[in-house]
Amino acid sequence: MIREEYRCIENIKCNIKYEKIKNSYIQIKSGDVIIKVPNKSSMEYVEQLVIKRKDWILKKLKEQECSRRCQTTYKEGSIIYVLGKPYILKIIHVQSKQNKTYIKNNNIYCEIGNIKQNFEKEDAIIKKQIDKYYKFIAREEVPAAMEYIQNKTGLRAKEINIKNLKATWGICSSKKKISINQNLMAYSRHAIEYVCLHEVCHLKYMNHSKEFWNMVAYYMPDYKIAKKELKS
Repeated sequence: MIREEYRCIENIKCNIKYEKIKNSYIQIKSGDVIIKVPNKSSMEYVEQLVIKRKDWILKKLKEQECSRRCQTTYKEGSIIYVLGKPYILKIIHVQSKQNKTYIKNNNIYCEIGNIKQNFEKEDAIIKKQIDKYYKFIAREEVPAAMEYIQNKTGLRAKEINIKNLKATWGICSSKKKISINQNLMAYSRHAIEYVCLHEVCHLKYMNHSKEFWNMVAYYMPDYKIAKKELKS
């Protein structure tokens, strides 16, 4: 029988699996860090393993993140998702020192002012603007979702942060501090609520055990729909 445990080690979200094996393995799969160790391994051993392979882990996570980013373009006419809805990207060059992003009708507008960079770098500039816009939305959406979930479960985090996480939608540390990825704002409110619930449930179960998933399902019976959306 495989025993599974969830821990945040060196700011890396790790899914630790204790199995009937002789050697330890680290897998990076779809942005998840999966660590397989022998059954009798101590947490100190696991932590040292992560510290030793930290550079390699971060390198692989970055490679997968870059691969995902390449799937989205930030050019005129590109489709940008906000809260699960598709919007057509419109780029406007204006005589201003400030950049601006806003939604109007079925379009998302990025105003770029007095930028002297080459146009070949415009894609990166627009992406930065979209990231900022996601964080702006997250400041309203995440606290609302977390308040709803925390009231529902009776569990409360000591601290809630919104960050540009590199390879995960959310993190719950052993100190009961939760961080939510601002880029989650590309997905529906149902998906946002699921991630918040997922991390709040980790306040009680710091693993992905059967009890953990039973708790998630209790408060959100259709959570698998949200999981599927996040993988799309």
